Amino acid sequence: MSLTHPLKSILRIALVLLVIIHGLLLPAQSLDELTSKYERMPLDSLLALDGRSSEIRINAIVTNLIHDRYVYAGDAHEAMAAALRLMGIAERSGSDSLVVLAYAAVGSAFGMVNDISASLEHFNMALELARRSVNQNLQGFVAKEIGILYRNGGDHRTALRFYQQALALPQDQVQERSRIMSATGFSYLALGMLDSALYYAKEADVVRVPSDDPYGYVGYQGRLGEVYTALKDYDLAELYYKRALAADTFPVPRPIAHAAAGYARMLISTGRPQEALGMARKAYATIATSRDLSEILPVAQVLAEAFEANNTADSALAWMKVERALRDSVQGSENRGRLQAQLFQIQLKEQEVAKLKAEEVAARSHNIQFGIIALIVITLGIFLLIFSRTSVVGAKAIKNLSLIALLLFFEFINLLLHPFLDRITNHSPILMLLAMAAIAGLLIPLHHRMEKLITNMLVSKNNRVRLEAARRTIEELEGSRKDSAAS
Repeated sequence: MSLTHPLKSILRIALVLLVIIHGLLLPAQSLDELTSKYERMPLDSLLALDGRSSEIRINAIVTNLIHDRYVYAGDAHEAMAAALRLMGIAERSGSDSLVVLAYAAVGSAFGMVNDISASLEHFNMALELARRSVNQNLQGFVAKEIGILYRNGGDHRTALRFYQQALALPQDQVQERSRIMSATGFSYLALGMLDSALYYAKEADVVRVPSDDPYGYVGYQGRLGEVYTALKDYDLAELYYKRALAADTFPVPRPIAHAAAGYARMLISTGRPQEALGMARKAYATIATSRDLSEILPVAQVLAEAFEANNTADSALAWMKVERALRDSVQGSENRGRLQAQLFQIQLKEQEVAKLKAEEVAARSHNIQFGIIALIVITLGIFLLIFSRTSVVGAKAIKNLSLIALLLFFEFINLLLHPFLDRITNHSPILMLLAMAAIAGLLIPLHHRMEKLITNMLVSKNNRVRLEAARRTIEELEGSRKDSAAS
């Protein structure tokens, strides 16, 4: 049995609507996929892509990954520059998810220069926006970053509170959840709560092949080595340290150096000083080129301890001097960090001022355009009223002009309503579609009624004027004929 013509039309409309909805929803679902696509690229490849894509989300994701690389490398200056670029991209995109990433990047950059107040301010803005947008992945990510900030400040109990908040939220990304688990295990270890530390360290250990996630693999194996050392299970500790160090061909110096330093300390405590010295040297060689002196300092301290354990007093003394010099350098670096933080604040304010000026210019242009449209609609209405009272323009022309005027009027109403709907629906494509459909359902019948009313009114008025003009013309012709006959 064949479908009737109206039913076919309805099915076609439904199909078109489904395609539109799918297209509207697709961008919001692809940020995690974009991150997965680019996150394994080396820094030089990411820098080559930075700002080159016509897709604003790709530019944002690439810039965010560049920022992360600089954070891991301890390069505060470049991390701040990347965070500023990301903030500009995110604000232009109008995407809440990208703005959350930008706030978090700025928070991380401030954390690198020990401006804890500014760092927390931006992390809290990111967390609040993530909660408003009901994005649980981003909520968990930001809560974890706040926890790491407290951990770096030595407040492990507050850090644990934020880690537990993050873990209470469902996480689609296995890698992010394992990072939170590992950070939780570290804080429990620092507090001496070894059973909890072991539980979370095991839960974090989900990477089976180093190439899948080199940073995570080395970090998780090293964390288990630390926990088993604290539990005095040295055989298992050594096993995990060796697993971590077997992946030293990957460019992840921080976790490699951390694992080697932990292994050296374990070897010292178990009476194997010569092996400890070799491992401490490896740790120092791995991290020595880092720009983050606070990462080098604890490794230099382990190396000094290893020399002391080998009864090489001169070398131990020399490395203690190196350690003291590093402490002084770290203090100097912190002072420079405060200056960097002030400069970063100025740059953020300048960027905010530039954004506000651009918004003012756009709003002014927007208002002028609305004024021009309103003027055109009003002028066209006035001309219609004038033409309807003359016999110069025919009924067909008035009818067509009235249709154009009505279309412009109703489209103008739609333009006025669109920003308001955007705000009340919180940029939700489905809600916007439903709201626009509801408004169309109200306006279309009204449009038809007004079209008939106004067209009939103007055309009938024009017809009366034309009839009156024709009557006067006939009277004038008859009068002139009578005058001619009389003469």
